[in-house]
Amino acid sequence: MCALVACTRDTGSARPAVATPRPSGGEPAPVGSPRAVLAGPPGAIVGEYSATWEPASGLVKVEARFTARAGSTFTIERGAEAFAKDIEVSSDRDGAPWARVVRNGRTFDAAACGSGPCRMRYRLALRDAARKIDDVDVASEEGDVVEAPPSTWLLVPSRASRELRLRFRVACPEGSRFVTGVFDSDEAKDAWDISIDDLWTSPYTAFGPLRVLRVPVSGGRIDVAIGPGKLEVTDDDLTRWVAASARAVSSYYGRFPMRSALVLLLASSGRWVGSGRTLAGGGGTVLVRIGEHASLEAYRADWVLVHEMIHLTFPSVTRDQDWAEEGIATYAEPFARVRAGLLDEAAAWRGLVDGLPNGQPEGGDRGLDQTHTWGRIYWGGALFWFVADVEIRKRTQNRFGLEHALRGVIDAGGNNASRWPLADVLAAGDRATGVGVLAELYAKMCASPHPIDLDALYRSLGVQVSPGHVTFDDKAPLAGVRRAITRGTDLAISTPR
Repeated sequence: MCALVACTRDTGSARPAVATPRPSGGEPAPVGSPRAVLAGPPGAIVGEYSATWEPASGLVKVEARFTARAGSTFTIERGAEAFAKDIEVSSDRDGAPWARVVRNGRTFDAAACGSGPCRMRYRLALRDAARKIDDVDVASEEGDVVEAPPSTWLLVPSRASRELRLRFRVACPEGSRFVTGVFDSDEAKDAWDISIDDLWTSPYTAFGPLRVLRVPVSGGRIDVAIGPGKLEVTDDDLTRWVAASARAVSSYYGRFPMRSALVLLLASSGRWVGSGRTLAGGGGTVLVRIGEHASLEAYRADWVLVHEMIHLTFPSVTRDQDWAEEGIATYAEPFARVRAGLLDEAAAWRGLVDGLPNGQPEGGDRGLDQTHTWGRIYWGGALFWFVADVEIRKRTQNRFGLEHALRGVIDAGGNNASRWPLADVLAAGDRATGVGVLAELYAKMCASPHPIDLDALYRSLGVQVSPGHVTFDDKAPLAGVRRAITRGTDLAISTPR
């Protein structure tokens, strides 16, 4: 067994190809490492940017002002540095001359900013960057739309305290829109504020001829930005699909996890709905590619948007613990859909029965934190949460379940816009339920294989598996637990024996 905070990580392990926040272009300090030491009150605005999108040229023109706390060196997302042009700085005094800044790798030295407040102006060839880089996490061209998080087109103070904030505004000509999942500023109109630390995992952002609709959700709102394309469904169909997916998440978590979020829908070829990714830090965006010929029935059957929205509920953890984020999205998604009336109960359990064996440890397994295979990340994580859900309900006589633990995390301020150590996530969940299940199970599974006897667990829950379908035995010892997992504790009609 390993203690919760002492589970070792193999930093040389292969990185799985999963849709988690991208590596930081600014290379921020990892969790637990010392912060930069420049003075400045936490949260103060250290830089304000005014950006203008020019669709014809594909340029973003930026003017910025920085306080003395910004320092004199700036950086940008890895790969985007070559597309920053005509960078000039000046001290923030009337009539002060402008001086050209020379790039040194990804570093831009601005001596005029070293002794006090300064101004900066530059152009960034964003469309060219999108064509060259072609990485949705950095910059990509999506027809007439250019997608790129703010870290790709903002030159950022590289030595300032990462708790300091940046503020940006964006202007677009008629016929073009700017959308971002970064939270609106609480202090300034038509502006967005984000900490330097959060900037490097900031949500997806897009420029172009986008249609933007607003969907109210429990506890907040979702902005739906739709890229150009000839779809077989209407905008009303799309907003109903987004609203139904958000309702599923809210039914499981009690409310939507963020005050606002962006769903960015980009048309693609085909008849399918899916291929989603979520990026969050100081806000949240779910990006989903939708087939131009996808039918209304394809949207009604979709599970991807609910899966991605569940990512918004869980704090970002370290890369070695992607299983926790991917696992909860895999496990909770079908039951959230059942509770919202979007999925049949038997289909939800059928998917779980079919998928969970992929999460069992195989030869050479070193526990969830150190075994980065597809099966262990997605289904091994789901297995952890499934076992935890059952055990929480057993120990609390079915008064609480996993959803109550996860609601406790959200109530404590945790969602995908923030980064928490996994230990803090599990501790918040255990406090909410009053039992130590999450920490105890993590100690068993983090650094050792710990296989689960799924057949015995299914029998106790009354899940009867036969070729092609699943049936239920309401006389099984934990049948009430099964019903509560599926429909929620309030709808459970008996408690475990």
